[in-house]
Amino acid sequence: MTILYKVEGKEFSKDSVFPHKNVLCSVSARNIVAFSALQSAIVPASHGGDAGDGSLPGAGLGVGASNSHVYVCDIVTPWEYYKVCSSKSLISVLQWSPNGEQLLLGYVGGRVEIWRPKNQSINLWVLQYHATVPSEDIIEAQFFHNGKGVIFNALKKDHTYYAEKFERVEQQRPTLSGFGGVASEGCVLLTSSGLLAAFSLPVIQKIAPGGGTAEGPTHEVVELTPTLHSIGISRSFIEHCSMMPSPTGALSIAFSCGWQQQLVQCFKVSLSLEGELGLDQHLAIKSESQTSIFLGPLDGRRISHLKWTRVANDDVIFIAYACPDGAGSQLEQWTLTRRHQSVHALLQGGGGANNKPNEFVQSESWEQVGKVQLNASLADISVTRLSVSAPESFQVFAILQDNSVQVLEPNSMKQLNLTQFDKVSDASGGVKFVSGDLTPSSQMLLIFDSHAQLHAMQAPLLKPGGSGLLLLEYCIVTGCDASDVLLLNLGNLEALVEKLTDNFTRQPSFVRHFYYANFLALKSNICRVQQQEFDNLIILHAISTTFKSLLRPSDLGFQDKGPADNLAIKLAESIPDVDTVMLNLDAKDFTVEPVMLQSLQQLIQWVTDLALNMLHRLPEEVMKSKLSGKRPSYDISRDIVAISSLRELLVMIRIWGLLNTQCLPVYTKTMDNIDVLVILFRLLTRLAQNPAEPDEMLLDECSLLSKQLLIPQPTKFNPTTLLSAQGFAAVKSGQLQFTSLVEPTCLQDMETQEVVFARSIKDGVSNLQLGARPSNIRRCARCGFVFVNNASKVAKTSALKAWFSKWLHCHCGGFWKQVH
Repeated sequence: MTILYKVEGKEFSKDSVFPHKNVLCSVSARNIVAFSALQSAIVPASHGGDAGDGSLPGAGLGVGASNSHVYVCDIVTPWEYYKVCSSKSLISVLQWSPNGEQLLLGYVGGRVEIWRPKNQSINLWVLQYHATVPSEDIIEAQFFHNGKGVIFNALKKDHTYYAEKFERVEQQRPTLSGFGGVASEGCVLLTSSGLLAAFSLPVIQKIAPGGGTAEGPTHEVVELTPTLHSIGISRSFIEHCSMMPSPTGALSIAFSCGWQQQLVQCFKVSLSLEGELGLDQHLAIKSESQTSIFLGPLDGRRISHLKWTRVANDDVIFIAYACPDGAGSQLEQWTLTRRHQSVHALLQGGGGANNKPNEFVQSESWEQVGKVQLNASLADISVTRLSVSAPESFQVFAILQDNSVQVLEPNSMKQLNLTQFDKVSDASGGVKFVSGDLTPSSQMLLIFDSHAQLHAMQAPLLKPGGSGLLLLEYCIVTGCDASDVLLLNLGNLEALVEKLTDNFTRQPSFVRHFYYANFLALKSNICRVQQQEFDNLIILHAISTTFKSLLRPSDLGFQDKGPADNLAIKLAESIPDVDTVMLNLDAKDFTVEPVMLQSLQQLIQWVTDLALNMLHRLPEEVMKSKLSGKRPSYDISRDIVAISSLRELLVMIRIWGLLNTQCLPVYTKTMDNIDVLVILFRLLTRLAQNPAEPDEMLLDECSLLSKQLLIPQPTKFNPTTLLSAQGFAAVKSGQLQFTSLVEPTCLQDMETQEVVFARSIKDGVSNLQLGARPSNIRRCARCGFVFVNNASKVAKTSALKAWFSKWLHCHCGGFWKQVH
């Protein structure tokens, strides 16, 4: 198990004002890490109250001039972090929403805030909702569960179909069901005095931010009123607690009180909507006491952590104790067991519906199944985030304050692995680990120390080996980000991408359509590491669907197939002349308003540019593969799907050119009588007949293209990330050291200066050159794709609006980054 990288930073170094330094962290489903640090106004420092560390409300009183700051960073660019917000209050809870789009912050003093990235830009955050539970300290918070889950079963990796490989969690219900059983969104909070608060997020409000209306001053912060309810009969001071959604839709909560050290109380909290439907519905909270855990004599030990989780359908609570006199710590596992108790004949009576006697009654009890002594005090516990089917795939990570991590297996609590980082020493200022979290696929453990420096390590591989492919497919099905899986499998990506593509093509067509966008995003990330151009296929697919959505059949009565299907059938006959194909089609089916066509000119230009570049590079690519003897794993000129798509689009462009000549692509030609569309269609038809081995005549004609017209240069921009060819070399060479806010030179791409106009920036979405210094753009933090901020405001036609709405996220799954 290897240490991957460490990010050093001097911004949050030591400060004597804060005796108990704490940094909170949480990793989202899109592999964005959020962390909090506390800085004083005079000297920067780090601090914070952990969600369950029971830091007393009065403990932060000495920090008069200090602020809690929250930052986010991407795991593939860990040296670069962006500020979310600052607050005078001490932050105590940090939680991502299940889809990784919203960040919940809970403070000492009872304020709760939900932030989201503005226009999906990772470096610009806006406050979306806030609520207050006055004079309370928030110690735990959880977003509502949406009732969806996918089981990860490593034994099913040899199955072909996704439906067999990944079973849905059948009995899981949402935390709060709205009309028709649809899952509602919202949050549940627990305060240190045992008060539950819950609020649901308004649905109407969610729609507004997407369409660009949330720009600038129009964005409104919504104040929500939480519903309050005491968790027990009486209120008490809660020191440690843990919250977990259970399959029935209720939330399981375990907590320990300051004055009852030997008792861990368990409650089941369920939420429902009461009142007339649609009129005055309000949230109702119901809290039921469950079987509690009664601990033996503690002998001076104190509970330091609680963690409720599920291991293969069993409810499990991990309890950690701090031993007296610095003698390390202990970790115990308690499992909920259900038994049938026999009932005495006198008490059986006629109990059931059929008046049969009740011979058995079910009882529940907690049993201690394993314990382990740790030789240092525990900083944090992390457990596998995947819904696993077997305990073998589950692991417990004990992050210790002597800067080591122990990996334990559940039930037996046997140590699987021990990784020691830099030892705690006076020279390093006594920097200790304080918190950690796993990535969504549980492949990487990210740990923060008391100076808010990030350490990343690889989690040990699962028992049935070779699960890299299964994890990538799991990410396609669940929509999680796969960067962590790719970072750990950089060595054998070629074999992985072959198997992945092969498996994907074997799925039924409806499954392929459903997961196509996720598959393309994952494959584009893999191809970027291998320095192959894959993004063109994604944009081509997007343009193709946009153009086809404009087509309407002229006669609705007799058509069993749409215009796009008829076009595909005609093109299957391999007619090399575009005008002959056009005469065989019903031109009325392809009629679009001339104004609409005019607005799509840039996209039409992009399609023909791609076809030109592809054919122009074909002879060179064929020569390269002949000389080196091996082919790249992806090349768009060998992709029959891309070639067919280009041919369909060229026919549509040819017809549209007759309706409005202004929409045709523009080229600088050596002779006036060259018809670009006719040449491109003819060459592509010949290439489609045998893309693997193009004939010599075709290659000769392709090499003449540059003599006939000026071929536009494709622009390339590779940002510095770990998911690149340079990142692969660096990760392979061993443990990496980064300095925060300094871009590492070893990962920078050196091949950017060869192109003429390399300084000019091109808007990838609307295919426009923006010049060398555009004022305001969004650039993808992972792949460098550029999107102009206010492009969607300028869009006049419905076709362009539909096109821009496809780009709320970047196609590779990364966040945008606002560049001024």
